[in-house]
Amino acid sequence: MKQKMKFQVYTFLICIMACTTTYCRGNEGTKDQTNAHSTINVSYESEGVTMAGELWLPEKKGPHPAIVLGHGSGRAQKHHGNAMARHFVQMGFAVLTHDKRGVGGSGGTYVQRYNASESNLTLLAKDISAGVNFLKARDDIDQSQIGLWGVSQAGWILPIVTDLQPDIKFTILISGPTVTVGEENHYSNLTGDGRVDSGLTRAEMSARLKEKGPYGFDPIPFLKQMNMPGLWLLGDADKSIPIPETVAILDDLIKKEKKPFTYTVFDKANHGLRVNGRQVADYWELQDDFLLKVVKIRFK
Repeated sequence: MKQKMKFQVYTFLICIMACTTTYCRGNEGTKDQTNAHSTINVSYESEGVTMAGELWLPEKKGPHPAIVLGHGSGRAQKHHGNAMARHFVQMGFAVLTHDKRGVGGSGGTYVQRYNASESNLTLLAKDISAGVNFLKARDDIDQSQIGLWGVSQAGWILPIVTDLQPDIKFTILISGPTVTVGEENHYSNLTGDGRVDSGLTRAEMSARLKEKGPYGFDPIPFLKQMNMPGLWLLGDADKSIPIPETVAILDDLIKKEKKPFTYTVFDKANHGLRVNGRQVADYWELQDDFLLKVVKIRFK
């Protein structure tokens, strides 16, 4: 996604977290014991750099199912996933968040220009895959029940992760594109990312996208090799990704490829899944229902 959109999708995610007790165990640091969970600062290696992360753990004894959160295109840090992590940890999931490569406490270089090149998307996917490996090495994590959650640009990144980690249990994508990077960029140019009215009808924009054709990174080959359940939540007023084209690809994957995918398109919702500034109804419920169907959670 374009740099100017970098924090729009995180509006509903940012939540301040207070840390209390400090303790040491290997590369782990602070621990928050509020709200029946703990949070631990962690680090792990990925492609020559050290990634800074935070692991949220339920209070009950493991091994826990787990979710690794994936970012959109901006200079995202681990705290941008606090709202999601807090919700999922209270469901019984361990949750791993991280500072993006070159941001916050993570090493390496943050790529600002051309951050949706195939090489950079692959590198970011390897960083998330390293987080999955970090979880698999822990005794308190159920290795057979690790899933992925991501927003926006993660729609291109997480399918690559599943190629690196084919035993991923599930994926959830919020406003994640299935079209090529070039098609998304062209659509964003036509809409001005929602900042200006282009005067074009939706049909006219679709015609221009078809005329331009797909170019840049294409997630479809990776989506075709995914065999784990997947959930997409989309807004039909999204000015960053073309929803009819994204849905058409999902429909083909579901009907022709028999993929275990499902999606919901929210009426009048924008890229952040908001309508008139309010989060869409059923945002949490749809994710919870999906997770309860595909993951075994111990409630005691």
